[in-house]
Amino acid sequence: MKSFIDKKIITLLLLFFISVLASCSSLNVNNTDYNPTSLRFSGEQALRTLITFVEQFPYRHSGQLNSYRATNWLRNEFTRYGLVCQIDGWEIINYNKPVQLRNVIAELPGKSPREILIIAHHDQSPDTIQGADNDGSGIAILLQLAEIFSSEQIPKYKLVFLATDAEEFGMIGTRRYIETHQNIDNIIAAISLDNLGKEFYNGMSMSPVGQLRGYGPLWLLLTCRGAAKAAGNLWIPKLKSPLEQALEQAVPISKMDQGPIIAKGVPALGLAGITAEKFKETDWETYHTPKDTIEYQSSKTLYQSGAITEALLRELLTLETFPQESGPYLYFESSNRVLRGLPLWAIFVTFVLLFFVGSFLKDQKSLTGKFQSCRAALFHFLGLWLPLLFSIMLLYLFVFVGLMDKFHLYPATAKDELIFQPKWPAVVLFLAGLALFLLIGRISAKRYYEKYKFRPTRNQVNSLALFIIGLAGVYILIINPFSLIFLIPVLFWLFIEGRQGAGKALDIALFVLGGLIVYLLLYFFGFVILRNNFVILWYLMMMFSIQMISFPTIMMITAVVAAGLSMIINPPGLKSS
Repeated sequence: MKSFIDKKIITLLLLFFISVLASCSSLNVNNTDYNPTSLRFSGEQALRTLITFVEQFPYRHSGQLNSYRATNWLRNEFTRYGLVCQIDGWEIINYNKPVQLRNVIAELPGKSPREILIIAHHDQSPDTIQGADNDGSGIAILLQLAEIFSSEQIPKYKLVFLATDAEEFGMIGTRRYIETHQNIDNIIAAISLDNLGKEFYNGMSMSPVGQLRGYGPLWLLLTCRGAAKAAGNLWIPKLKSPLEQALEQAVPISKMDQGPIIAKGVPALGLAGITAEKFKETDWETYHTPKDTIEYQSSKTLYQSGAITEALLRELLTLETFPQESGPYLYFESSNRVLRGLPLWAIFVTFVLLFFVGSFLKDQKSLTGKFQSCRAALFHFLGLWLPLLFSIMLLYLFVFVGLMDKFHLYPATAKDELIFQPKWPAVVLFLAGLALFLLIGRISAKRYYEKYKFRPTRNQVNSLALFIIGLAGVYILIINPFSLIFLIPVLFWLFIEGRQGAGKALDIALFVLGGLIVYLLLYFFGFVILRNNFVILWYLMMMFSIQMISFPTIMMITAVVAAGLSMIINPPGLKSS
């Protein structure tokens, strides 16, 4: 009977998902209103500006003397164009040391106080000398756009040209701007410019990823594509596939200055070059290394990047109203359809309900009996969860006493030597602390059950574990529903039965499969993108230590891990059945 009920529930859920996916809505294609013949951007001029900037101000990473000089030069350039310019200075702690930061903010007043924000960062990775592409190219484009629009009639909306600091350490300059802005509701849209000049770029990417939360609106991405297409001779910025959209929304760790803007709910996107496949290795070798020099910059590439940005700006300046979008979405370019709103949320909510249904099926009791059942298994779970939680808190202590480095927001940069040189005393103490906490947790749980002379059954343990995962799913729903992707493999845990003997290997295999997406993401980001190999584990320790991941989220993550462990580890003293 129970098997029949399980199959019936699964069949109904599958039919539900199919019907929801069929409810994608189609989008209207908007016409482009700006005049493509008005585009004035010059790749040759951008290259001259780029050469001047990076040759006059090498070694301009945050806090350095040349960073100070570069910001003064930028202020003079913007002022020369007739813009109202100011420098915003403040201090952070990075690498355990105070660092002075400076944003350059140049404003071109418009007929309306509403503003369009264009951003490039003047700082560079400490591993570079000139920082020509990252982000001298963005600065060169920013300056020429300021010159172009300042020489024309007063624009419909105010244009703000922002040269930010400390982008390499978590978009800190842009974060500063948006957090100190007097009225972010006045910001129509923001455009981030980064890595735009290499000679082997053959296309343009658009990044709508927020900083730890949020995703840029679809209307802005489509407006950018439409503006570039209308010009007739420009690259058409590339949209991400539905799978890439889902993963980016599940792991919203922005790598460009649009991130903090999107996180505040303001429409924004980041523009960057796309590398031809045969130049992928050269691109990596010239990223965050001394090889990021003017040698690899091209006026033709700068023209494409600058003209696409100018086209988007001109199109935005023609619009009277702007679409209001909110929440997650998936856009299917081939059919021009989007999945969002109630149908998408129905999928998210139904997925979370699976774990509560699984919890009920593992131990079918009344509400009162369910409460007593969960209470019986609680100490087994706590004996695994609290040690994991305390081990993360141990990392906070390491930062406090100086055993690990203190950073303002993000740990180091992509190719910083610090990432590849783990502080082994911290690693050893962390592992020792984790082992000690787990030992204490197991002993405490055993004494509790011995004192009250009872042991939870396997069904009680598994039921509580699935209930806790369901609660974690509710937390994810509130914070970032696409992160439920991480729980998809955890569905394997529904089939963990607490088998003994040879069957134990099957339960362990199901537990391992439950972490599948996490393993894949570690491989994708650590081994493929950052090429950190197993050092990615040290990078994760640093992320936890500086609370780049919030404590409530850490509580949720460790609770899910502990719930899975509780399903394959026998409660203290539990006899084989």
